[in-house]
Amino acid sequence: MRIRSRAGAREEEVSPPLNVYALSDAPPPVEVRGAQGEAVRALPAGSLFALAGEVDQRPDLTADAVRAHDAAVRRLAVACPALLPVRFGSIADEVDFSEREAELLEALELVRDREQMTLRVYGEPEQADRGSGTAYLESLRRSRSIPALDPLRAALAPLVRAERTEPHEGPLIASVYHLIDRGSAPEYLRALAGVALAVRVAPTGPWPAWSFAPEPLR
Repeated sequence: MRIRSRAGAREEEVSPPLNVYALSDAPPPVEVRGAQGEAVRALPAGSLFALAGEVDQRPDLTADAVRAHDAAVRRLAVACPALLPVRFGSIADEVDFSEREAELLEALELVRDREQMTLRVYGEPEQADRGSGTAYLESLRRSRSIPALDPLRAALAPLVRAERTEPHEGPLIASVYHLIDRGSAPEYLRALAGVALAVRVAPTGPWPAWSFAPEPLR
């Protein structure tokens, strides 16, 4: 296996396979163990580092394996000020981010010294207005933005650095992901508890910034 930096400008022979946990712009300052107890290595790729561990084989998709991967990402998030988690089961043949390096560096700046809170939003989905094409598109836009959360957004505005929303169908109408400064989760939860809403909101976190990594990593 070859780990390639900047489209082949630098190559290093390593033993396969490599299980990739995250990307960062600097190696962890302390030793971190991966999902199988292996040492996590910082593999240079341009201005980025792939944080990966040598494992005996590709991990099977089991609940225990996913939890172990998540725990390894959490350990890395504690050690690294800026970290983009990589989805479970990402086995590398080579590491080359040259085509998306600028986008990844921008994402790392967004998540630097920050963590994620997740809100599961339950309620009655807003019915689409089919009176006209314009009305239909506007009702879709409104349903995806979840206007019922606007009072909460106002209360959380001093704490939230970025928001992403994932619409669903059924009683779970959306998942909302908030990026907050590390250590501010207690204040976030207190602000959340003080707002009356027409929908039910279930918070979890803090987590590493899973939902703020670019799509190919998630």
